[in-house]
Amino acid sequence: MHDLTTADRIALYAGGGLVLLGTFVIGLLDMLLGAGHSVTGDGQIVHDALVPLPYRSYIILAGLLIWGLYAVYRLAATQPATGRAA
Repeated sequence: MHDLTTADRIALYAGGGLVLLGTFVIGLLDMLLGAGHSVTGDGQIVHDALVPLPYRSYIILAGLLIWGLYAVYRLAATQPATGRAA
């Protein structure tokens, strides 16, 4: 882990940070600040989130997209080993 390239750091921090933000941080804030769960007259529970669910999903998808682009980059940039095992 001590020989990370710039691309490694971008994928690690940006992609991982967005996934962590979208799953853990926003979920924790939603839980701690007590977003309401009202019940309609029909008995359906309405979830009121602090951050709307589409935005939260886009944050997580952006992190996954960064990871996916990094994986494609690593496949294209890494040269296969030429040594043959005996």
